[in-house]
Amino acid sequence: MKLFFTVLCAALFSYCAAAREVADASGRTFDFDAPPTAATVVPNISQEVYAIGAQDFLLGNSNYCTYPEDAKLKPKLGGLLNPDYEKIAKAAPEIFLLPLSPTGRAIARRLESVGVRPFFLNTEGLENVAKDILLLGKVFFKDAAAEKIARDFDAEIRDERGRQTGRGRKALFMFGNMAAGRGSFVGGLLDACGLKNCADAAGAPWPVLSREFIVSAAPEIIFAEVANGGDEEILLKRFKADPAWASTPAVKNSRICFINRDIATIPSPRVLEALRIMRAFCAKN
Repeated sequence: MKLFFTVLCAALFSYCAAAREVADASGRTFDFDAPPTAATVVPNISQEVYAIGAQDFLLGNSNYCTYPEDAKLKPKLGGLLNPDYEKIAKAAPEIFLLPLSPTGRAIARRLESVGVRPFFLNTEGLENVAKDILLLGKVFFKDAAAEKIARDFDAEIRDERGRQTGRGRKALFMFGNMAAGRGSFVGGLLDACGLKNCADAAGAPWPVLSREFIVSAAPEIIFAEVANGGDEEILLKRFKADPAWASTPAVKNSRICFINRDIATIPSPRVLEALRIMRAFCAKN
């Protein structure tokens, strides 16, 4: 009887040590006895799951998830704007990972109607990348890996030498006709370079800038996302041919840096690659 009681206590202790309660970004709590199966239609969330080594629990991801290579092999469940609810219901993940945004909430309501539990991560913002990594670490019992990634990420963002490369110069980061403004994670990258983001004055995370705004803002450095190497020459010609852009110090002095879309548009730990390119460009120009 004593041996049975000892074994039972050990089993209960082991269970309690493994079980955990995790609150998502909305404050809703979840009880996990083990890492749950999950799915998402958001590329940055998929990348974060891979970053902490929890990809084995990911049952499906977005049509647009292409990094790392293994992410391409996961079942495709649509995108953030057009989730395939039938496929999601069939996959039956224990939780579905979404951003705490109006779009994420709308998807969550549909998912709950088919018995899939939404789990919210934080909204856009460079400061939320590390927060989401830590949150996913708790969900998937990958605390140690998540804590290291989050710590290293924050340390590189806050690096004082890196933050001095921009020297307070005026800059814009363009995504086609949209600029990265205050509240966008790319705006955070400009801040991390010590640059003054001209688009902050537009008062929106992703504003479309008028020609008058561009002339008045007079950016000294321009960053622009490109899909591939061939886009650089096309964009450069557009900047030089457009009177508004051509009037800016950035174009006049050839201070235009092109950054690949794959590392510039997805707020995951991989944006550090974009930050390093930006800081190196600022340091040399």
